[in-house]
Amino acid sequence: MSLPPHARSLRRLLPVAVVAVLSTLVAALLPALPARAAGTVEQVAVSQAGYGSGSYKAGYVVATDKLSPWTCEVVRGGAVVLPGCVLADHGVVWGRRVYSVELTALTQLGTGYTLRVNGVSSPPFDVADDVWDGYKDEMTAFYRLQRASVATSSVYPAGYSSVAPSAKVFHGAGHLDDAASADGTVHHDLTGGWYDAGDYGKYGGNQWVGGQIALAYLRNQGSARVRFDNDANGVPDLLDEARFGAEYLVKMAAVADGAMYDVRGNGTFDPPETQTDNVPGTSDDRRISGLGVGGSAKAAGALAATARAIEGALSTGAVAAGRVADFQAFAQLCEETARTFHDYAAAHPDDPIGSYSTRGGLSNSLLFAEVELFLLTGEAPYGQAATAKIGALTFDDLASTNYWDLRPLSMAEFHPVANAATKQKIKELLTRQVEFFLSMADDTPYGVLNQFKNFGVNEPHVSYLGDMMRYYELFGDQRVLRAVLKGTYWVFGANPWNVSWVSGVGARHVKFLHTRLDAEADDQTGTGVVVPGAMVSGPNARDPQDPRSASPWYADRPMWQDSAQQWRYNEYSISIQAGLLYTIMGLIRSNGNPSSAAQSPIRLPVTSPVIGDLVTGDVTVFAQPAATLSGADLGPEHTPMPLVNGVHTGTVNVDGVTPYTNRRVDVRGTQANGAHTYSSTHLTVAPPPPTPQTPLVYDDFGGGGVFGSQNMAWVNWWNNQAGIGIYTRQTIDGRTAGRFFQNPASASSQAKFQPWHHAVDASGYRYLSVVMKSPSPGARVWVALNDGTKGYRVSGTAPLTVPNTWTTYDFDLNAFPLMDKSRVKMEIWLQQTADADGEVHVDDVSFTGKPEGTAPALSGVTLSPATGTATTAFTFTATYTDADNRPPFSVDLVLDGVVRRMAEVTPSDTVYTDGKAYRLKVWLPRGVHSSYVRTTDTTSPLVRTAVQTGPTVN
Repeated sequence: MSLPPHARSLRRLLPVAVVAVLSTLVAALLPALPARAAGTVEQVAVSQAGYGSGSYKAGYVVATDKLSPWTCEVVRGGAVVLPGCVLADHGVVWGRRVYSVELTALTQLGTGYTLRVNGVSSPPFDVADDVWDGYKDEMTAFYRLQRASVATSSVYPAGYSSVAPSAKVFHGAGHLDDAASADGTVHHDLTGGWYDAGDYGKYGGNQWVGGQIALAYLRNQGSARVRFDNDANGVPDLLDEARFGAEYLVKMAAVADGAMYDVRGNGTFDPPETQTDNVPGTSDDRRISGLGVGGSAKAAGALAATARAIEGALSTGAVAAGRVADFQAFAQLCEETARTFHDYAAAHPDDPIGSYSTRGGLSNSLLFAEVELFLLTGEAPYGQAATAKIGALTFDDLASTNYWDLRPLSMAEFHPVANAATKQKIKELLTRQVEFFLSMADDTPYGVLNQFKNFGVNEPHVSYLGDMMRYYELFGDQRVLRAVLKGTYWVFGANPWNVSWVSGVGARHVKFLHTRLDAEADDQTGTGVVVPGAMVSGPNARDPQDPRSASPWYADRPMWQDSAQQWRYNEYSISIQAGLLYTIMGLIRSNGNPSSAAQSPIRLPVTSPVIGDLVTGDVTVFAQPAATLSGADLGPEHTPMPLVNGVHTGTVNVDGVTPYTNRRVDVRGTQANGAHTYSSTHLTVAPPPPTPQTPLVYDDFGGGGVFGSQNMAWVNWWNNQAGIGIYTRQTIDGRTAGRFFQNPASASSQAKFQPWHHAVDASGYRYLSVVMKSPSPGARVWVALNDGTKGYRVSGTAPLTVPNTWTTYDFDLNAFPLMDKSRVKMEIWLQQTADADGEVHVDDVSFTGKPEGTAPALSGVTLSPATGTATTAFTFTATYTDADNRPPFSVDLVLDGVVRRMAEVTPSDTVYTDGKAYRLKVWLPRGVHSSYVRTTDTTSPLVRTAVQTGPTVN
């Protein structure tokens, strides 16, 4: 609804109080917003791996909104076996209403149960006496299928695992010519080891996982179920796998007396046996690279742990008599080689850390080596060195056990033999780690680590689960076991995507793993693969193909749909898997033990902003503790957050941050007993409104821009009429620029370059501006955009002859009125006038606008009511006026730094010269809020109102 001109003039003359009253009256006359409909169930999610009969059990219901009424029951074989289960309402989580369902009362053994809520059923699940025992074989099966230089079918007897691998993931003996020296003049026998991930590399900094496998056996060897020998070779399978990894390390030590190197992958999506000729000494032998002293220290710890596990197995008679002598000799070799690696690392502290580095550098990895060598040999210098390193640690030095931090594992290992003071220090540090995980995992009902980024959350999450399992084994803390169970359920399907991220486990398990073992990954008819036990990295902060997506994000997307980014969410690796393997082996032993959530850290949820919000400028962070804290602080600098009316607030500024950048913000609270509680939220930086003063930089070829900040290269997808295209980033004339080079087969050859499949929202911008030059007189260039439906040659029908001076080209996108600018992909094409090499250099790609007309105005900004509660609907209104009758690109309410788009009150009103009303209705968390309104017509500078305080939510 627009105010008439005389009313707008009168408004400028009236006192502010009178204007406020009139604005309230106008707001009251506006059409009412529709009431929210009752919610419908979208997902009923459970642990598709099943539940232990005597264990804590939980499932989840994801709905569009509040369910009223609801029915809840557990069904088996068409019969209701658990009627009237209770839904616990957790409010809105990640944009959906979420309920949890505790199923602990369901203890009857059986298969094919489903949880049914409002007629929607979960995937089936089992209740078993020891459910985790059913998945131990998948944990070792995964590593067997990652073995290099062996035909994996020969080490995978029929029926080895209850989940069968896809036939195509078995591979022949590949890379039998690993590896040549860095200069290619010497051949080293480096066959064996595990392929690290979905590629075929073997990385020195990731060889610690053999130690984790060995310790999973050693800590749980008292359980006959953990001593399983599915290949019937007289050796527990965990020990088989630890030894296989150790044998590779023994070979590596011989290369340079304890130096560690990578053997990098360079494979295509084909079996490994096709990647080289498998003949040592020929030109295609992979070469060692990436010297890494951190890997030497990790190898020392892994070998010492393997020797300990072998000794443990020998002492309990777990190794068949005919193999005892061989294993005794190998344990001795492991000890000798562990010393070699350790001594090399200690003597070369200034060498490069190498691949998969640890927090705090070499000291971190050396602690693992010294602890394991002390436990193996009992030699005092190792124990003294470990004691000194632990004594210097603070909690800020710790993360979770993985290649990035071996300290939690090392301290848990050292605790039983440490002196009294060090025991106390270890328990204090590990207890704080427990507090951190428990409080991060209580941010949502799902029990997952609330630290999402642009590589899936599952690897750090299960790394913490492994640490929590070790803590429970040491101290018997029931709340920690409860957290391990919840966190494991998340992995196996108790999540809002209703997906088991463990290949082959559950009715809805991940199918499209990122692995070169799947030679049909690019085939649109492919159905994916099963690699038993392989856990993928899982949910990201956002869809890597669409920064505007919901957050967090996950989709089981095949590689042919996303060849650039699929590894970010469907990748697996030997380190991604390691925490899950340890956790499963521990749960086998602790199955059915009592667990409780009592005395968990005080919850400290961040109520605003929430993950998925787009933010700008100064962002106010609201944290509302569930009980009294002695204080709270914000971010890595621990900036104090004042407490006002039960809510802690702090400010984060995102000015100058690249649009669509995801940032995690951490909050820490202090309880009365001095213990800490933690919470996180995630911010996504909003793109600037499209004005002539705020271009959207796409790629500056120096690490800046929406695409350029991802540090990904442009690619030559296709060459029409043959020829070759090559992209490199170079310094040209003192500028960082992209060099697009073509070696044509003829004058008809055309080379197409793209920034992978990346799409950008260029809405509101008129021009695609490209700064480029060409030193090649015969080079012809054209630039195109594709909106997913149609391609547009925006540089014109005739190719451009680009001069050898930096020139800015502004391609007018308004010449293509049918183009959907909200999701455009860019293409640069090269063609030469003859069969001669040519190139073009590009310094900057941006979406821009140019000034025209006069700026719009905002007026009549109102808020009603001024105070309320979390159930109050607050209405903001504003009036947009433009003398040139240009519509706004958007009218945004920036509320506490969160950008929220206001809606037209009267969509049919297309006259902007007399003012047009916009409105937004929101529900807000407790605290004192503030806001302003901003807008642009895309042809003039940004217009914004003054910041106003309110509402106050009690």
